Amino acid sequence: MIVYYSLATILAVINLVILIFAFENKKVNYFFMMLILIMAISNGGYLAIGLSNSAETAILANKIAYVGGCFTSPIMISLICWICNCRINKWIRLIMYTYCFFVYGLILTVDYNGIYYTDYDISKLWDSTILVNTYGPGHILFNIILYGAIIIQIGLLVYSMAKKRSVSRKNLHLLIALEIFNVVTFFISRLINPELEIMPALFVFDGWILLFVHHRVKIYNVEENVTSSFSKQQKNGYIMFDNKFNYLGCNKLAEDILPQLKECYVDLPVTGIPVLEEILNKITIDDYTEMITTFRINERHFECHITRILHNEKSHGYILEFIDDTEKWKNVNSLSSYNTILEEKVREQTDELRQKQETIEELFTQTVTALSEAVDAKDRYTSGHSKRVAEYSRIIAERMGRSKEEQDEIYRAGLLHDVGKIRIPVEIINKAGKLTDEEYNIIKIHPVTGYHILRGISGSNLIAMAAKYHHERYDGKGYPNGLAGDKIPEAARILGVADSYDAMTSNRSYRKALPQDVVRAEIEKGKGTQFDPVVADIMLQMIDEDKDYRMQQADNMHRRILTVDDEPMNNKIIARIMKDEPMYEIVSAVSGAQALEILEKESFDLIMLDVKMPGMNGLETLRHIRKNSDTPVVLMTGDKELEASTEFAELGCDDYITKPFLPLLIKEVVHNMTERTTV
Repeated sequence: MIVYYSLATILAVINLVILIFAFENKKVNYFFMMLILIMAISNGGYLAIGLSNSAETAILANKIAYVGGCFTSPIMISLICWICNCRINKWIRLIMYTYCFFVYGLILTVDYNGIYYTDYDISKLWDSTILVNTYGPGHILFNIILYGAIIIQIGLLVYSMAKKRSVSRKNLHLLIALEIFNVVTFFISRLINPELEIMPALFVFDGWILLFVHHRVKIYNVEENVTSSFSKQQKNGYIMFDNKFNYLGCNKLAEDILPQLKECYVDLPVTGIPVLEEILNKITIDDYTEMITTFRINERHFECHITRILHNEKSHGYILEFIDDTEKWKNVNSLSSYNTILEEKVREQTDELRQKQETIEELFTQTVTALSEAVDAKDRYTSGHSKRVAEYSRIIAERMGRSKEEQDEIYRAGLLHDVGKIRIPVEIINKAGKLTDEEYNIIKIHPVTGYHILRGISGSNLIAMAAKYHHERYDGKGYPNGLAGDKIPEAARILGVADSYDAMTSNRSYRKALPQDVVRAEIEKGKGTQFDPVVADIMLQMIDEDKDYRMQQADNMHRRILTVDDEPMNNKIIARIMKDEPMYEIVSAVSGAQALEILEKESFDLIMLDVKMPGMNGLETLRHIRKNSDTPVVLMTGDKELEASTEFAELGCDDYITKPFLPLLIKEVVHNMTERTTV
């Protein structure tokens, strides 16, 4: 027995020396190191028990031997978790090791209390001293360590076999076999002779197996280190195989190139990836040297460099290096790529030119709109006339099947069709009664005036021609040239119907908008005489669809203005200035508070607000107004500083006038703030 214990101790120490020196200058997992070290210490404890000549010496040696019994189990669990890439929660790990230290603490106190041993003495087994003891209740805690660890270890190994693809199956098989062998051997030895300690032999045998597993793991670690190094590369993917072409692992870039690699098992051949199967079939094992091949995946081209994995001057397999060669292929097809780039540049420049053209067209439309509003501003009773005619004309052109560009051109022509009225005196345009022959003749020149204005600025002759002939009649009795039928430009025929329709559906100084049925009857009556029949029919169709009579001048001929000034005389001056404008009703307030009370009950089209007033001044009043209303506000002030106008605008002021009042300026501001509408 002494020889047995001595041999077991020597072999355990040899295992430790092998672990230290065989892997010199290489990273050794500390679980392996601790496990082999504890096994050697424990075997030394068993030898010391065999050589003991007193119970006190034997119990001390027993405490050393129990180091292996208490701590090999938790360390083995940690080692299996590391091999199988399983994580243990730090709190569970802490509880597990704390429990083992607690049990070992009980063992250290066996000669002071009866918790672990109630009694002990020494005896002889052949030439060896053995410790004879009676177990106390604390021994149950040790059994929990022993049998619980076996269950956990086997459970982890079985789980890894079922779930872990990245763990070597050979290592798992070996560890499972080791667990089964230990359990079976332990129980057989207890049946043969309970006093015979089999653990020293098991520690030696387990050490051999663990050294072998450690060697295999180090091979994989070498490959993992290579993979880790390769993973830092930004362009290349790497895949590794052993000498039998079993899959060993790859870096992430390789998985990006071949996503099927995520489903592959370590230590098993790769299947279902035709590219890899084709490459591996090209490898000649005998007298192998580096080989280069190429392949293509989708639109990407790769060069594959195949080299051996060498460890301790021995071959352990192959590394496949995938180099993205797409750029090289692009250079080969440079002409095609160059043409693609040119086409893209042309598209970009075309888009840029299109955007610029759209911006220019938008600016042109805004300019045309402003010019049309300037014309409409002369007639106080036809607010928005040009915009409505333009919109009606666009709809007619659309229904006639004209292109988007033609519709836009006709819309602009509608905005500018009355531009010639700039030359007509305001007194004639706004005359309430019937025009004299001389006044009517002056009106009739506005198409010619408009033509000469527009032919110099329009990018198309259509706008100028439409303005000149929009008062021609289909029967030839119109002006200025008496054209008839198809001799009248189509745009002018469209504008003629739209213009007449809006004239009848708009308010005039001498009448309000006509009823819809009357307007329809007039259009029907003018078909073929005043109007182009085709255009007239489209307008009649639009009238019939307009059940709610929305196609008419929306604003009425009555405007309400609130003037706010603490000097009543200023309110009276404004009322006197607007006296000859019957469509305007003036309501006055002498303070900001009074104005706000009036605004809570009534609505207005314009508010004229004095800046300097006692109590609540004009600016404070304006702040209150803007909380609930966007009614146009004109401030009245004696301040002629530019900074004042900037401050007014920030508060939401639409315009301001300075005192003393200029009557014509008052009228112009009031008209522009109340009459200009958006259609």
